[in-house]
Formats: sequence, C-alpha cells, structure tokens
Amino acid sequence: MKLEIGYQPTFEIRRIQFPLDIKGSCSILYLSDFHLNRFGAKLVVHVLACVQELDPDIILLGGDYVDTRAGFKHFRVFLEAIASWRHVFAIAGNHDFFFGIQKIKKLMADCKVRFLENSADIIDLQGFKVQISSIHALNETNEADLNILCLHQPISLKAGKHPYQLIFAGHLHGSQLVFWQTPQGLYPGRWFYTWNRLQDWRDHCLYIISKGLGDTLPIRYNCRKDMIFVRVVPLKHGSAIGRN
Repeated sequence: MKLEIGYQPTFEIRRIQFPLDIKGSCSILYLSDFHLNRFGAKLVVHVLACVQELDPDIILLGGDYVDTRAGFKHFRVFLEAIASWRHVFAIAGNHDFFFGIQKIKKLMADCKVRFLENSADIIDLQGFKVQISSIHALNETNEADLNILCLHQPISLKAGKHPYQLIFAGHLHGSQLVFWQTPQGLYPGRWFYTWNRLQDWRDHCLYIISKGLGDTLPIRYNCRKDMIFVRVVPLKHGSAIGRN
C-alpha cells in the first residue's frame, strides 16, 4: 500500500487483451480525468511518452481535462502533440463544463480531435469497422465489427439491450482511498458507488473503469492513477473470452 500526496506525474498502464469472435484487430487507449493545473507539465510529458510507445490505433479521451487556466495551457500542449494521430475522439466530463466547455471544444477542433456529442462515429481500420459512441448516442448502431461506448461517468445499461462489446468510463478515481479490494470492487468506495471497480463483465460486454490520471484534491492511498490500453484480438478456436 502506498500514500501519495501532491500532484505526482506517475501512473500505471493497465494492459488488457480482449479476444473477440472477429477477423480484425485494433488497439485502444483510454485517457481520462487529467484535472490539469499549473503542476501538469510533467504529467503531460509522461502521458505523451506512453502514447508514443503504445502507438494505439484509437485514442479515447474521457473528460475532466482542465481545472485551471494554467492547466489549459498544458492540455493544449498535449492535444497539439497528438494532433497527427488519425483517430482521436473525446467526450466531456463534468469539470469541463465548470471550466468552460466551449473553450475545450474549440481547442479540440483546432487540434483535429473529434468531439462526440449527439452522434456516433464509425471508422475503417483496413476493412475492420469500429463504431465509437457517446452517452448521447446510446444504442445508435451501424454494421460495425466492434462497438465501443466512451463514457465519462459510468452508467448501468440493461443486459442484452445494447450493442457494445467494450465500454470505457472514468470519473470515480477509484475513490482515491482504497483500503481493500475484491473482485466486486474497491472499498470502501464501492459501498457508495456501484461502479467503483476496475472492470466488470456484463452479458457480451467488457466494462472498464479508469482510476484517472489526475485529481483535483491530490491525495491517494493504494489507488494508483492509470491509463487503459486494450488490444482487441481475434478469438482463437476453442478459447474463451477472458476477463483480464
């Protein structure tokens, strides 16, 4: 167990291999809850180094990017650095409305980031089609090989009533203070928030919750900040879909 106090630029990469009964493959990097302020420069440098190393096909930005004006400058540096990536998508978090959602959206447009609001977006990765939706485009489907729902705050969906194989969310930060962990979640936060867990398998869908890359209140205990890297691979004959 480890106590972290202050705006530390360290985090873990949670690597998940996700086999599906599909012919194609892709890699997805989910980054959420930066909460950038004047201390954010080192975090941005570290995140960018990991992005370069992982080289994902798709980057998903899960909201809560900026807490202060100084943090906005660091966020600009980050977005400008990944502007050359072909497939970068973003949604808003609650803190983005506190800071100024129009400023956030304009910066993303300037850096060629596709901001998901009321519709889903579908991309073609050399014949492998991936659809990415936000909460405002729930259940909107095309004939995609892989359907992804990108959220900020985790929500419950009716079993069998949605088309998604992968769902990403953040917002909860793992509750920042974790005294013990079970397959059901991170405690004591799990008592207050149903989705205070690392991941869950629901019906045909893997639901992954990030603990975030930053905090407004910089204190954590046994709750490492993280980014999520998922590699989707074809399901081998006779094997089962894992819950890594």
